[in-house]
Amino acid sequence: MSYINAVRARRQAAEQADAEPGANQRNPTPDEIRMANIKRNLQPGGTNGVFQILSMGVRTAQFSFRGWTTDSSHFQHQVIDVDAGLNGDVERAIVRRMIELIRQYYKGDFNWESQRLNRVIVLSARKEDNAQLEDFLMKEFFRRDGELRE
Repeated sequence: MSYINAVRARRQAAEQADAEPGANQRNPTPDEIRMANIKRNLQPGGTNGVFQILSMGVRTAQFSFRGWTTDSSHFQHQVIDVDAGLNGDVERAIVRRMIELIRQYYKGDFNWESQRLNRVIVLSARKEDNAQLEDFLMKEFFRRDGELRE
C-alpha cells in the first residue's frame, strides 16, 4: 500500500510541476518519465509492446516483440525472422513485418512511444496510411547510414 501512496504522491507532484509556468520548456526528469510510463501502463485496454532488433545481416534479420495487455496474465514474447530476399532491402523488410504485427492488434490509430523524438505520438495502422507508417518506422529504427539507432 505504501508503494501505491508513493506513486500517487509522485504523480501529484508531477502534475503540479506541469502546471507551473515554464514547465513545458524543460526536459522531463527521469522520475517524470518513469511516472508517465507507469500512468500509461495503467490505462485500460489495448496492447503494449517493445520491438528489439536482435541481429541484422545483408539479407536476413531477427527481431523480438515483447507484448502485454493491461491484463497482467497475458504476456507474449515472439522472435521473428525476416528474409528480404536476393537484393532485397532488409531494413524495409523488418519494418514491414513489424507493421504486420502492429495490425494484429490495431486497425486504426495507436500510441507509439518514440525513443528518437522522446515523446508519445499517435500513428495510424490503416492500410491507406501504410507509406507514412513505414517511413516513420524506418526513421525510428535506422539511421541514414544503414546502422541501427542506439
